Amino acid sequence: MNKRYPLFAFVMLVLAVLACNRSTPTATPLLETLTPPIPVDGSTPIPSQTPLPGVTPSLLPGVTPSPIPATPTQGTPECVYDASFDTDVTIPDDTELEAGTTFVKTWRIRNSGTCAWETGTAWAFESGEKMGGPDSVSVSVIQPGDTVDISAHLTAPATPDTYTGYWKARRPSGEFFGTRSFVRIVVPGEATATPTPTTEPGTGPTIDTFRANVDEADPGDTITLEWETQDATGVTLYHLQPTGSLGDYWEDMDTSGTFDYVIELEERNRTGFVLFAGDDTGRIAQATLLIPLRCPDTWFFAPAPDDCPSGPAITFTAAEEHFEHGAMIWIGEQDLIYVLYGDGQTPLWHVFSDEWDEGDAIDYPNLTPPDGLYQPTRGFGLIWREQADVRDRLGWATDVEVGFSAEVQRTSRPKYNDIYIRALDGGVWKLLSGSSGWEKLP
Repeated sequence: MNKRYPLFAFVMLVLAVLACNRSTPTATPLLETLTPPIPVDGSTPIPSQTPLPGVTPSLLPGVTPSPIPATPTQGTPECVYDASFDTDVTIPDDTELEAGTTFVKTWRIRNSGTCAWETGTAWAFESGEKMGGPDSVSVSVIQPGDTVDISAHLTAPATPDTYTGYWKARRPSGEFFGTRSFVRIVVPGEATATPTPTTEPGTGPTIDTFRANVDEADPGDTITLEWETQDATGVTLYHLQPTGSLGDYWEDMDTSGTFDYVIELEERNRTGFVLFAGDDTGRIAQATLLIPLRCPDTWFFAPAPDDCPSGPAITFTAAEEHFEHGAMIWIGEQDLIYVLYGDGQTPLWHVFSDEWDEGDAIDYPNLTPPDGLYQPTRGFGLIWREQADVRDRLGWATDVEVGFSAEVQRTSRPKYNDIYIRALDGGVWKLLSGSSGWEKLP
């Protein structure tokens, strides 16, 4: 339908303004951009040939670092206070949290200015949904180019919806500076829940009912959406993308009616919709509907994660070796070696391509480990010998590598996915997105 009505034009204007509110896009997680994905067809991805580097804003697509002004030719050099988003340490965008859940959101923020932040600098709430958080939290004094992890204790709102809160660095004088960052969560709810009208009765259009004919569905199912409005002259229905942004839309809908939607086979975890109802004066009511989706594939272990897997588990030839401060895991058909650090430093794991071939040196004959410890060999040894940081952080091996068969799966989120790998002892290695952590599940 090509005709544009006042309602749709107003909605698009609101969306355009919102899209401009964040001047720096969220950094794409390292695993998503630099690690070959786990193929569902068993094929071998093109491996990375270097370890994952640290996130640098100038290396991220679409992100331009804040410029440093030229030093004046006379007088004291100008001091510029600036702050830029580096990465989400906890609660990545669109994390689903049950209503009333308390959580800690941690951002990694970089001093992208030309001088150290002042004593009394704070990370302050600016706009959006405060989620029960404080007005501000204190921030350590950091030097130009350094990063700091900043945390705020928040609570998920009681009503199912997507919530976004914006935060920004603030000088002791009260002046905001730098790029603002946000926390965005999804509070899931029953598909048949009646939405709360966004306008007071008698002051504009209201949405009395917005529901589906099912409580949950499968990818590929056809579901029927139903709505009832009052005092509305036009209705537009949007499909909610997994990232929380608005996708396909259908306008010129009846002010009270139904719509059949075919769930795409690739959709996972949930499908969602937003209904806008407006009148001739430009007043708008909106309601959100989230429908849980059953997972078409099962996890290879239990208890299973809340997210659906991206596909069925794939079994690979693997090897595992343990170190004084961590472990190494080789996934043969992918030519990948995961290095898990147990020294508490960040990042907490790396992934390397396996560059060792049959016929290459197995180890360094002149390198003698302490009693009871071992020099890693083959691909593990090549990385350990050539990557000083890996060697320093892991220490010596505490045993020799052992081969086995390992199932591998990952989550199906639009970004920030976790990887699960069967361990040698039958447990499961869980590698958190963005190299932000790992744990051993029994």
